[in-house]
Amino acid sequence: MSLDRGIRMPTVAVMVTLCLGMVLVSGCFLSPREQESPSSGEQIDYVNDNSAVNVWTNLEISLNNTHAPGWETRISDDFQYTPDSQALNMPGLPPGYWENWNKERESAFINNLYDNVVGIISLMRDPDFVVPDESGGVAEWEGVIYDLTVDSGGSVIRYRASADISFRLEGNFWYVYRWIDLIGESDPETGQTLSSMGVLRGTFGSN
Repeated sequence: MSLDRGIRMPTVAVMVTLCLGMVLVSGCFLSPREQESPSSGEQIDYVNDNSAVNVWTNLEISLNNTHAPGWETRISDDFQYTPDSQALNMPGLPPGYWENWNKERESAFINNLYDNVVGIISLMRDPDFVVPDESGGVAEWEGVIYDLTVDSGGSVIRYRASADISFRLEGNFWYVYRWIDLIGESDPETGQTLSSMGVLRGTFGSN
C-alpha cells in the first residue's frame, strides 16, 4: 500500500519537531534520572525510580558502589531522620546532634562515610519482607530489615536493624522522605545484637 507523501510526511515532520522541542524544554519524562559518574569513570547502572521498591534498590546500589550521588538523588528535599535508642544515646555526641536531621545532614553523612571506608556490602531488604502497595503517591514500609557490612580498612563491622521507611512520589519519581530506625537486629550467624545505620550516622555525620 502506497503512502500519500503530500499528507503523511509533513505530519511526521511536525510530530518529530514537537517531540524534540519537548525534550529540549523539559527532558524526556520517561527517562531515568541521570546519575553522576564516579571519579573513576566507571558507569553505575541504577534502575528507574518509578516505584518505592526501585528507590530502595538504588540505595543498595549506592552503598555497594560507595557512590554518593546515587544516595543523594533518592533523598527528598523534605527528608527527616529519627535515630534508634542506641544511636540517640551514643556517647560523645554534641547536644542537639540529632535535631533537624534533613537532606543536607544526610548528604554530609553519606559523603563522609564513603570517603572513609574501603567498601560496603549491603542487602537493604530482607527476603521475607512483604512490600506494601503504593497508594495515593505514598508508600509506608514498616519494619524493613537492612543489613550491611562496612570495611573501613582497619576493621570490618556489620550493621543490621529494622526501620520504618516512608516514600513519596514527587513529580515523576519516588523519594525517601522519612527514615525511622527502630532497633538493632540479631546477627543471623552469631545471635549478637547489631547496630543500626544510626550509629554510622553518629560516627560519620556532620552537625
